[in-house]
Amino acid sequence: MSQGRWVGIDEAGYGPNLGPLVMSYVSTVGSLDRPPDLWNDLSGTVCRAGQCAERLWIDDSKAVYAGRLGRCRLAAATLSALRSIGGPKPDDLAGLCRLLAAGGPAEIELQRWSEATEPLPLISGADAAFVAEALRVDHFATAPWRLEQARSVILGPEGFNARLQSSRSKAVVHSSVFAELLIEIWEACADGSETLVQCDKHGGRHFYLDLLHQTIPGASIERGEEGPALSAYRLRDGGRRLRIEFRPRADRSCGFVALASIISKWLRECWMDQFNAFWRTRVPGLKPTAGYPLDARRFRHAIDSAAAREGIEPPVWWREK
Repeated sequence: MSQGRWVGIDEAGYGPNLGPLVMSYVSTVGSLDRPPDLWNDLSGTVCRAGQCAERLWIDDSKAVYAGRLGRCRLAAATLSALRSIGGPKPDDLAGLCRLLAAGGPAEIELQRWSEATEPLPLISGADAAFVAEALRVDHFATAPWRLEQARSVILGPEGFNARLQSSRSKAVVHSSVFAELLIEIWEACADGSETLVQCDKHGGRHFYLDLLHQTIPGASIERGEEGPALSAYRLRDGGRRLRIEFRPRADRSCGFVALASIISKWLRECWMDQFNAFWRTRVPGLKPTAGYPLDARRFRHAIDSAAAREGIEPPVWWREK
């Protein structure tokens, strides 16, 4: 029986002025005779956002995050997936990043915001009880495939600005993070598994041939459909075979893209918790921020004086685009 690999890629934090850009992939392996369908294969334990309160919600992270228990549901889905892959439950953000091979505190630009501030628990209070209850069930146990890996890249504001300075294009910065993940997936194809990668369109663009050639220069690339609904390509090199599809709102049609979206979103939220905690110890009464443009300007105005006193220049914490 031939084995296949299915991969979903998605990001969180492309638009904000504060905080990191986070991109993740989730890979699964199974029989080519039975391609996975996460929602149908796990219909007893998993559902889309809002369908059943007792099941694990896997959907576009924005839909999962909406509502009072949104943060808990992001955590439950991420931790359930990591447990299925075989990882221990992390206690803090550093532990979560280790499981996702995202790098250490210095690499992900967390170290500065952790200094003189206690590391924050990933889950606390009533949230912890909700997540613990959700994790009593192994939501992926009945799948006819297995989750293979979850991996994230965290590009902090300083690194984002450095790449932006060299490229002068926010889209190129996004593509550079995507390329890091795609190279790893391509390396995994060395095992001979036919691989399908699904992901969102990058800013609505329809043409990715140049990006793929730059990312995997040794591969033979066959161009398929390129249009608003789908941009598709096949890559080959020796025994490696990879098909990649870019679709608008892929997190609504592919459960693994949705799961990658959730992991990226929760990872970014945890990073922002530490960032907010750092500044709230220095600016009394400061309201935390998610980092998106309108509120980011409010937050920047509130911390400008404290940042100047600390000698922390804006390029370290404010994304230029």
